[in-house]
Amino acid sequence: MTTEEFSNEFDTLLDAFGAKSAYGDTGSALHIEVDEYEKSVLLTKAQEEVVINLYSGRNSYGLSFEETEELRRYLESLVKTASPTTTQGDGVSENSVFYQLPSDLWFITYESAKFGNDATCAANKMALIVPIAQDDFWRVSNNPFRKASQRRVLRLDCGNHKVELVTAYSINKYTVRYMAKPTPIVLENLEPPLSIDGVNTRTECTLNSALHRLILERAVEMAKKKHGTMNNQ
Repeated sequence: MTTEEFSNEFDTLLDAFGAKSAYGDTGSALHIEVDEYEKSVLLTKAQEEVVINLYSGRNSYGLSFEETEELRRYLESLVKTASPTTTQGDGVSENSVFYQLPSDLWFITYESAKFGNDATCAANKMALIVPIAQDDFWRVSNNPFRKASQRRVLRLDCGNHKVELVTAYSINKYTVRYMAKPTPIVLENLEPPLSIDGVNTRTECTLNSALHRLILERAVEMAKKKHGTMNNQ
């Protein structure tokens, strides 16, 4: 669905709601006007909600991302792979290494670390990355079966798209595969200072076309709730 189709169908569905709200009385028909900027905001918000629900399993299927081929295809355009670069930080361990994650990263779906030559038994081999809660780190790092070793690297989230890897050996390469935040749906070029997530140029929906109508219908529902409530006040 193109941006023009999104806009036209948005109007059609919203007009149908206004006519229905009049209960047959055309003289009191509820007329709702939504400009292109507000439509873009609602469509972008609906798109994010749809993606999060499909990823997490909060959907009519009751299944999360990658549980079925159908769900994998719905979100495949958002799956990216990156090799983050190292950065500075104050670590909880003398063996900590910090990495800056991509700015569009939403959810990590896979990650691994490749050890350097100082790993006597695991040189150039891949290690499992194990996410650890901040308040669990001390206990985990002192457990001989769960601490950083030749098989595992511990990961702590630091905020601002930065992670801390606690490792027993040097890391040659850190690889992350992740679900990216979808680009906003912007129906027309916006005049500054208007923008959506920093985007002010016309932008098409990049998700699988099978999701477009679901996004549209959810956005219209949001408009109905907002403007229907305002008209009843």
